[in-house]
Amino acid sequence: MPERAGAEPIHLQLEDALELYAVIIGRTPAETADHLRNRSGLEGALARPATYSHYEDADLAVQAAVLAHGIAEGQFFLDGNKRLALVAMLTFLEINGYRVEASDPELAEWILDLAPGTTAGELAQRIRSAMTPVAEST
Repeated sequence: MPERAGAEPIHLQLEDALELYAVIIGRTPAETADHLRNRSGLEGALARPATYSHYEDADLAVQAAVLAHGIAEGQFFLDGNKRLALVAMLTFLEINGYRVEASDPELAEWILDLAPGTTAGELAQRIRSAMTPVAEST
């Protein structure tokens, strides 16, 4: 799987997650504060991809999977955690030059399967098999 040659992955920050969540629930980022139950937990989930990249030399698929897994399982917001997990995963891949070629029902199944025990490694395999580079505009 080709990755951006020599480039460090771009990782989502807390502000990014809050903005994504705001879009998902139809609020402003400032209003999302009332929905956030565990800020430090969310920050930890957002740091997982960088940690895996640094310590395990994880590819983008694994980084995307641990991001989604951390958000979905952490339940940091009152509602919409799995939706945020999916959107954050896809956004992370997109900003790093990839998209996932899978239908909306398939993507939803990937995230819903985390609840009964699909591991981040298994999710990474699904992601990896569906990743395609985003065509660069000229």
